[in-house]
Amino acid sequence: MLYDILIKSFKLCLHIAILFFGINGYSQTKPGDADKVGNIKAKRLIFDKSLGIDARRLIGDVQWESNGSIMRCDSAYMFSDKTIQAFSNVSIVKGDSVFFYGDSLRYDPNKKMAYLKGNVRCIDKEMTLTTNSLTYDLAKSKASYFNGGTIVSKGNTLKSKVGHYYSATKDVYFHYNVTLVSNDYHLSGDTLRYHSTSKTAYILGPTVIKNKENTIYCENGWYDTAKDISRFSKKARIVSSDQELLADSIFYDKKKGYFRATKNVRVIDTTHKSFILGNFAEHFEKGNRTVVSNRAVYGRIVEKDTLFISADTLYYNQPDSMKTFVKAFRHVKIFKKDIQGMCDSLVYASHDSIMKMYNSPILWASNGQVSAKLIVLNTNKEGIKSFELLSNAIVIQKVDSVDEFKFNQIEGKKMDGYFSNDTIRKLNVIGSAEIIYYVKQNKGYKGVNRTTCNDLTVWFDSEGVNRTTFRKKPQSTVFPIAQVKDEELRLKHFLWLENKRPKTKADIFLK
Repeated sequence: MLYDILIKSFKLCLHIAILFFGINGYSQTKPGDADKVGNIKAKRLIFDKSLGIDARRLIGDVQWESNGSIMRCDSAYMFSDKTIQAFSNVSIVKGDSVFFYGDSLRYDPNKKMAYLKGNVRCIDKEMTLTTNSLTYDLAKSKASYFNGGTIVSKGNTLKSKVGHYYSATKDVYFHYNVTLVSNDYHLSGDTLRYHSTSKTAYILGPTVIKNKENTIYCENGWYDTAKDISRFSKKARIVSSDQELLADSIFYDKKKGYFRATKNVRVIDTTHKSFILGNFAEHFEKGNRTVVSNRAVYGRIVEKDTLFISADTLYYNQPDSMKTFVKAFRHVKIFKKDIQGMCDSLVYASHDSIMKMYNSPILWASNGQVSAKLIVLNTNKEGIKSFELLSNAIVIQKVDSVDEFKFNQIEGKKMDGYFSNDTIRKLNVIGSAEIIYYVKQNKGYKGVNRTTCNDLTVWFDSEGVNRTTFRKKPQSTVFPIAQVKDEELRLKHFLWLENKRPKTKADIFLK
């Protein structure tokens, strides 16, 4: 009996001592609490009346473990619901690679949530995150900030208003007022995912990237900051000082100066008022070269109209600010409201306004057709100024819009033609000249003139041949109109190809 009384008296004294004076060298581990709070250590333990009889104050080298993380501080309060409020030199260590620091910490072991405040830092092998307040979900290995944060990762500085860091995957999600800055570029956007190990930024919303050469806009894609390669999609656009590249998807290798664009590709030359369209393009910054295929079209604004050139493949080269070359290969077609054409290959030097058409070229203007082995066009701001026809040259002009068989025809080794108001007005034929033309009489025709000579000059008006000059041994025959069989009056290289003529802009894609 006496023994029991002594034991109870001893426990009461001990409780009073703890309550008022504290105990040095406190350590507690409870079975079954390892998943909440376990192995709590401190130099001193004090029961603080002001916080309630169940509140305990831990002082000096405080340490506890929860959910695989070790937490430390200089002092802490532990409440009856196991919540811990920690102060001064607060740290959380997750494994051997992720470290959290802050001025204060509130830890809820029931929810496995840690709330850090004041000079918060999160450090792993690849990056350092700084913010004023941070929420860390130990179960999901997820750290979040909601009032601004900065991440520094090997030359890259990322900032945003809201961020989520997943320590297990090394991914960081940024939201609102996102910026990514390095020595070479500046990125700003709405939503971004950054993988700290691969140094790759994944674009998840409207984003602008600026460097010394270009301004890039897109709403989806990725950017490998270590390798300087990227892919942009969803309204992707790359703008330089004199060009714009737009496409559904754009791949960019900055070190190689190489772009690859797919689907709905548009290359716009803002200086020369021209553009290239297609579904696949490659651009090489060195030499400023672009190759476009799959419904490729080159367009150039000429006065109030646009000249269109389509081909299986288009090459666009602008070696300097003064020179621009366009090369078109296979199934080439030309369309402008006043002139159309087709050939197998074409070279257009827009800086000197010269276009060369190769391999069975044909050109149509108004009611006329010209063809030769080679056609050279001289253009100006208003359109085509003149042309040269070399070898097997022939000019055909339909005389009557109703009669399908009446044609004025001119052949020769070489021809020089001149335009006025989008119509052939003068033609010089040099070498082996031959002409068939209908001689006008009032509203009809009185006959057909067929002449051969060495050289000739022909002037045209709105109704056809107006007058001619024959040089060097001309031989002429005039046939009365009643004796003429129109379909039999044909020169050697006559071939009327009106059915191949692109009559609308859409026709340039027809093969």
